[in-house]
Amino acid sequence: MESNCGMVTIFVLSGINRQALIRRMTFIMTNGVGAALRLMILCSLFFLGSCSGYHFRQVQNPFSHFGITSLSIPMFVNKSAIPNISNAFTKELFLLLSHYSGLEVHSGLKKDKDAVLIGVISSSPKASDVFNQSGRTFLSKETFPGRSPFYAVSNTSYSLNLRIVIIKKPDPNIINLMKGPWGEHIIQNSRIVLDESFPLTSSFLRSVSTGEEGSSDSRVANFTKSKSWFQITVKELAKSTSERFRKEVLNAF
Repeated sequence: MESNCGMVTIFVLSGINRQALIRRMTFIMTNGVGAALRLMILCSLFFLGSCSGYHFRQVQNPFSHFGITSLSIPMFVNKSAIPNISNAFTKELFLLLSHYSGLEVHSGLKKDKDAVLIGVISSSPKASDVFNQSGRTFLSKETFPGRSPFYAVSNTSYSLNLRIVIIKKPDPNIINLMKGPWGEHIIQNSRIVLDESFPLTSSFLRSVSTGEEGSSDSRVANFTKSKSWFQITVKELAKSTSERFRKEVLNAF
């Protein structure tokens, strides 16, 4: 969208094709526009770009020099002590890579694609080693009538590891080996074009609720809301990990 104000054309960056914008600006600046007006246009372009959150950044296929134009992403393997966390990480990596032009991204394992991305989430085998309890909340007699005062854990942190491997011309045997218990011992070879690991940590506050006064469960400390807080932190952790992967790995290609 554009509006004319005197001789200066102001471009609204949201909703306009970047290449069309650059062509228009080049035409204006190379057809008899004075130096002062050129500078004004450039400053306006920079200002509008920064204010609207628009960033000129590379979104081309980062794996093109490996000959990879199609990539399949099966559900990440969960080898951690925390159940049901693979979906959030698989979803975020899929969304990230689907924004790169020149790269077709497919969900599930597709043997006819150029490469496959394998994600493996791992942790210590014992949940007691994965979760770390800290902080205490004092619960008085007023909070739980009929019970002696006691302390409850108020904060829980957890640690995981995510390994991302991209295998070119995927061999089913290599994929199965990668998913299995010996996957971490696979030696780098020409088919493995990327192998990165990310240590992950997050935490959540425990929510303590009580039953209604006078009811049979009025003296029960209920931590069920804590599960919702935990699930929220997993989703946020998956998003931040996807952004780390973009900045630390994809931008390096």
